Amino acid sequence: MDLHYMVKELWYRKRRTLTATIGLAVGMAILITMNALSSAYTEAARMPLKEIGADITVQRAGDVPEDLTGPVFACSAVTIRKNEIERISTLPGVQGFAQALLVWVFDADRFAIVLGIDPSNPVGPGVLRTQLTDGRFLEKGKKQALVEASFAKNFNLKTGDTVTVAGRTYPVAGIVDASRATKIAVAHIYLPMEEVQKMAAASKQVQAVSPFDKDDANILFIKAAPGQIDALAHSIKDIMGDKASVATPASFLKRLGSLFALSDNFSLVTSLIAVVVTLLIVLKTMAANLTERTGEIGILKAVGWSNGNVVSQLVGESILQCFIGGILGLLFAILAASALGFMQVSIPIPWEMSPTPHFLPGGGDPAFKTLRLPVHVSWKLAGVAILLSSLIGAVIGGFLSRRIARIKPSEVLRYE
Repeated sequence: MDLHYMVKELWYRKRRTLTATIGLAVGMAILITMNALSSAYTEAARMPLKEIGADITVQRAGDVPEDLTGPVFACSAVTIRKNEIERISTLPGVQGFAQALLVWVFDADRFAIVLGIDPSNPVGPGVLRTQLTDGRFLEKGKKQALVEASFAKNFNLKTGDTVTVAGRTYPVAGIVDASRATKIAVAHIYLPMEEVQKMAAASKQVQAVSPFDKDDANILFIKAAPGQIDALAHSIKDIMGDKASVATPASFLKRLGSLFALSDNFSLVTSLIAVVVTLLIVLKTMAANLTERTGEIGILKAVGWSNGNVVSQLVGESILQCFIGGILGLLFAILAASALGFMQVSIPIPWEMSPTPHFLPGGGDPAFKTLRLPVHVSWKLAGVAILLSSLIGAVIGGFLSRRIARIKPSEVLRYE
């Protein structure tokens, strides 16, 4: 294989080289862009849970509270028993685990969504530490409160003040701004888990709807091992029963509905069409190129080139040409991905995961997580595309060159 001769030949036949190279580049660009777009929707579906440091959230549906006074449970988040929590936390594939307790508190002067959390756990609402705007975060073992910024503004609360919840008074340790966070497990007031467990256990309204002990919870957050999310979700449903509400990235993906299905199916169909059309363009161009070079090949064989020499030279030219086309297609795809990255997608948040009662102002409004579509070309996708381009060159070059290499010099040179 003569590399210098190979490059000169491609340069000499610029028109055919450009036709094959650009044709393959466009096909590869479409293939890469469509796959990057499909991956971007999948990644976007992970964001609502990723923002709270989890891959799975677990709740249980129950009855609507009849008496809206004091602490009550939302009908979408009733008791998860301690023994169920222990079984779920020890399932294979669980890498991180947290529990929380969400209650609605109807005091005489105001309504508050209260969430009990473990401030030392990075899984779940503990990630709100990054949203702290004033004061300090909750400390384990201390009876303190965090107040959400808009709630603090409405009730003139600041760090160092006290806030009363269900007859208990807590010093305000800090203010958090959860306005940019996913509308999952957000609250007006955040308290240590133990405090809210005591509050719920002492509430007649809670006990009337869903019996609760001080070691129970009503929301679980799980960090799963790679590839274990679906298996874990299935196991959790087996433990929790029919009323379990298990949210995963796949469930958010389904909520994108026809938008994702169209994107995913369109990506597959378009990718297949792009590969087929690319193959035809490259095949036609290279076949015409080899037909023009019949005399040249006859001369090469006349001066001593074997069939193997001819085949390796032509296959090398084909691979080099398609490799260049693949690189060019990758550059086109990166530009397209950069442009698509300005698109925004709104991911619906299930109503049962929204902490706001539907009967209060704004509570029944659909909630969405809006974000820029994270379109990017991964190294793996780029590598596969370049490898596929080179493979196309090898297959087409090998198919065409083996046939023309059998030509006898005497048959060709007779007409020269």
